[in-house]
Amino acid sequence: MARYTRRATAEQVSAGIDLSGTNALVTGANTGLGMETTRVLALRGANVTMACRDLDKAERARRSILDTAGGRIDASQLDLLELDLNSLARTRESAREFTRRGRPLHLLINNAGIMIPMERRTADGFEAHFGINHLAHFLFTNLLVDSLRAAGRARVVVLASAAMDMATLTPALQDLNWEQRKFNGFRSYGDSKLMNLMFAREFNRRHGKSGIVANALHPGVIATELARDQSLPFVLMGMFALPFMKSVPQGAATTVYVATSPDYQTRGGLYFSDCREKKPLHKLALDDAVCRAVWERSCELTAVET
Repeated sequence: MARYTRRATAEQVSAGIDLSGTNALVTGANTGLGMETTRVLALRGANVTMACRDLDKAERARRSILDTAGGRIDASQLDLLELDLNSLARTRESAREFTRRGRPLHLLINNAGIMIPMERRTADGFEAHFGINHLAHFLFTNLLVDSLRAAGRARVVVLASAAMDMATLTPALQDLNWEQRKFNGFRSYGDSKLMNLMFAREFNRRHGKSGIVANALHPGVIATELARDQSLPFVLMGMFALPFMKSVPQGAATTVYVATSPDYQTRGGLYFSDCREKKPLHKLALDDAVCRAVWERSCELTAVET
């Protein structure tokens, strides 16, 4: 297995890899890590669907990728899919639209997400971190299983975060929707990131033997639009931390590594940081019973049948 430093970029970790004939889908592909992941996968030859809430922003991002590629990416390699993770109904429609296109899906990158300090509810009444970061991606991924299966071998890559260490999730899954407790944005975000990892592990348990592997990762601390809704003290603290943060190309490295490395074509249920396997610190992350319980509760809330 290749070893990379924490400063390696997405281009460096995918050097020499040929993704010609590979179909990928990246959620939240119009900015930050999602845009860089899209660019590098396309640079390696993949056809990439940019799944975004705002198609105008997505088209601008698509044009920017093409304009700066120096002819190395063909326009036919990038297409758009409207995906509004704030609504389960619209998420379902997006999955149906992708399925109608009739393409096998080799790589699904669940990159989109929010991190906000204030309490916000989705169109379905879910706390926003829970609803967008976890439930909508849970639904979207499960609705694309047939497309993933059609690829023969496929990978699902889930962006979690070391922020899961702040999670308040209990084995009994009490108050997942933050209706009984005083809201805390950091802890709610941590809950959603812990559930991202638990989802990847349980998805892999269910589908890994049939050729669809799932892994989760911590991309690092990066200055992206994820922090755009944070409070002024948080932003000021982030400014002091800038010298220690990763750049966007560095932040996308672990995603691209997990998505493309031959070492993980058939190995799943793992967690990564800095392009290396890592043991998650939260005590529930590797609890198989709780992972199954999160899956089953998520099925109930999204009306998914698995």
